[in-house]
Amino acid sequence: MTTEADRAAGRATLVGIVGNGILFAVKGGAGIASGSLALVSDALNSLVDVAASVGIAYSVHVARRAPDPGHPFGHQRAEPLAALGVAIFTAILGVSVTRAALERIVAGAEPIRAPALALGTLLLSILGNLILSRYLRRRGEALDSPAILANAVESENDIWTSLAALAGVAAAVAGVPVLDALAGALVGIWIVVGGYRFGRRNIDYLMGASPGPKLLGEIRAAALGVAGVNGVHDVRGHYVGHRVHVELHVEVDEEMRTRQSHDVGGAVRHAVERLPSIDRAFVHVDPVLDSTLVVETLVATERLASRIFSELARGSAGRPALAGAWEILATRALARAERLTVVRRLKGAGWHFAEADLPRDRLIGRKERLESILARVRDGTVSPAEAVEFALELEDTAAEDDYRTATTPLDGSLTGSVERASPPAPLRSVVAERFMAARDAEQDGALRERLGLLAARLDRPEPPA
Repeated sequence: MTTEADRAAGRATLVGIVGNGILFAVKGGAGIASGSLALVSDALNSLVDVAASVGIAYSVHVARRAPDPGHPFGHQRAEPLAALGVAIFTAILGVSVTRAALERIVAGAEPIRAPALALGTLLLSILGNLILSRYLRRRGEALDSPAILANAVESENDIWTSLAALAGVAAAVAGVPVLDALAGALVGIWIVVGGYRFGRRNIDYLMGASPGPKLLGEIRAAALGVAGVNGVHDVRGHYVGHRVHVELHVEVDEEMRTRQSHDVGGAVRHAVERLPSIDRAFVHVDPVLDSTLVVETLVATERLASRIFSELARGSAGRPALAGAWEILATRALARAERLTVVRRLKGAGWHFAEADLPRDRLIGRKERLESILARVRDGTVSPAEAVEFALELEDTAAEDDYRTATTPLDGSLTGSVERASPPAPLRSVVAERFMAARDAEQDGALRERLGLLAARLDRPEPPA
């Protein structure tokens, strides 16, 4: 971060400390003066926020230090580490508050001594937390700081705890003093829950959890968008603090000069590191004759086909037999996609398959065609007869031959491993039976004819593994 950003982060955490400190002092004094356990519990909740702000102030300072020989990848874990400590302290304090409230309920609740002071203080607390939370959220988003954002969330949650305390005090003033102690117990439970949520999120940061498939997909897309990259595999990422480190393999033509392949790797690194949450990208360049681009295109094509058939199943709710036929066809396409995914992993490990002669332009064109079909199906403008025409197109023999070619290992001894690692697909004969049943249940003569044609196309022997 820049020096100005460091100062902005310091100001934000200082505002959090001062703001929550004032709220703690005001609510604590008013709680003791009025005898309201709910107000005292709410004051202790603000004390938690003071501790959080102090911890965050120090962790933000440490996290922004430049890498050094002892910490070559920086100090980003300081923020989630401090946040976890705050979470533990929060949970312990919440348990103590809840226990004190329950003891008050068992011993017998006492009336509120200064109701106007208690009610006024809680209203002031709600307003103060509203202002503070909005300020901290704006600063946290601008500085991309999970610690400051967590502090903002805590201030937002404090609005609800103050409302619970307000309800308890109001009930006590109305003649039901036990509800004041009950509200205090609820605030204590809320503090414990808040500490748990806070801690769980930051444990993922500390344990180096994966950022999830959505970001990994964005990383893959960014790498494939670089000129000279023919394939991408083994994309893995993990959190280092709240930022992500990622490693990936990119495939380039083996005839490419060393300097050119090095430049391609550097361009991939820059493209990936431009993604908002990525801190560093480590790129390994694989010079290969046959890339995984063909296999990746086929994976995407089969997943698109599965989504098309699933959408057709949802749109055929009034025709149960037809909906069941579409659903099993979606399952078959998804199973093919999973088998191709196994092939992609094996190619990344150095095994070779027979897809070298498949024309990439035709496969890419087919994928784009499926994307347009899916858009039309989702619009709900496709008639049942037109849907069958789409299925006839998707289940043609050329597509089956492409799939079979791409999943055939050049080393025959690998075939059994591919079979065992892949989920079983519904047999074509079973799918054909479903469409025959859909044909028999259909009243429209033209649609019956097309369904019979599709069933006949599907009812052919499975090719040998």
